[in-house]
Amino acid sequence: MKIGARTFKSGLAVFLALSIPTLLNISEGVPLAGISAVVSMQPSVKKSFQTLKDRILANVIGGIVAVMTVLALGNSYIMIGVASAILIAILHQVKLNNVIVSSVITLIIIMMSTDGPIFMSATIRVLATIIGVFSAFIVNGAFLPPKYDDKLFQLNNQVTDDLARFIRASLRKNIQYPMMRKDLKNLEDSISKMKVYLGHLIDGDLTKYFRSSEYSLARTIVVYRQFIRTTETAYHLVRTLHQAENVYNHFPQELRHLLIDRLETLMSAHQQIILKWNGRVLPEEVNFITHKATLRKSFMDSFFNEANLESYLENDYGQSNAVIHIMSSVLDYEESLQHLNKLVSSFKKNHNEADSEIKDLH
Repeated sequence: MKIGARTFKSGLAVFLALSIPTLLNISEGVPLAGISAVVSMQPSVKKSFQTLKDRILANVIGGIVAVMTVLALGNSYIMIGVASAILIAILHQVKLNNVIVSSVITLIIIMMSTDGPIFMSATIRVLATIIGVFSAFIVNGAFLPPKYDDKLFQLNNQVTDDLARFIRASLRKNIQYPMMRKDLKNLEDSISKMKVYLGHLIDGDLTKYFRSSEYSLARTIVVYRQFIRTTETAYHLVRTLHQAENVYNHFPQELRHLLIDRLETLMSAHQQIILKWNGRVLPEEVNFITHKATLRKSFMDSFFNEANLESYLENDYGQSNAVIHIMSSVLDYEESLQHLNKLVSSFKKNHNEADSEIKDLH
């Protein structure tokens, strides 16, 4: 059984949320404080801050609706249902849809409580909810704040290595066709996870704004977005080689050697750019476009000649199109690497502070 950082922080937030009401001698609100702490734990500090504001406002509104309904109409089950509907409508109107559930829970608990005056009961329970939300926010920001840039870098590095292995296996005809479908699905899932990490990084970690400028963070996001784009083009290349396996297997030996040579150059460049971002390669290095420029021209000419072979065109355009798809996938990968290389070089030259370095998670 593995207990991750978020699981640990959730437990710590619950402990804190349950302890504070007890110390303040408001034991009636202890369960609600614990519930609020759990539902308020968010994947990023910024989201926790937004949740803090939204839940406080929503629960205050819920408390007011509960008190007014009980005083005016009582607390029968019908009135609780009516009050819940009114509260949901109000929260929809003020665009607090994301905190409807916790607010309605607070309303129901307040309206069903009979251990004192309704106004005092509502005050205690709303206060307990706020304590729970504050506990989650404090724990999320102060203890092990999530580092999605590190997670994104490590996952991108892993996916890049996997793609390089699959490309080499495809080029050498060592791939098992049925297994490749499963591998492609796993790679697609990993790329989707990278996008989730990027989304959390865009949401931001409030502690970052104290360590580096907002401009530096924005440029970091631009670089990571291009990292993902480049990884996607490599994935598309693997998928294209997989789908056009029969066409590739009939390439002349010279063209296969040119393709292998070009892709080895690009994959090596991809790994070098990752090392550059990690601070292990100088910003001015990785000049893979100028390297073997004459071979690049031979590569493109050979592909166009292969696509124009009469043996393809006499039957149908499918095989000829497959040749073009392979070449366009290679060129798309190359262009993405060019852009990524420029972004990483520029960033490292202008933001060469310790904050931009990625730490290994191993």
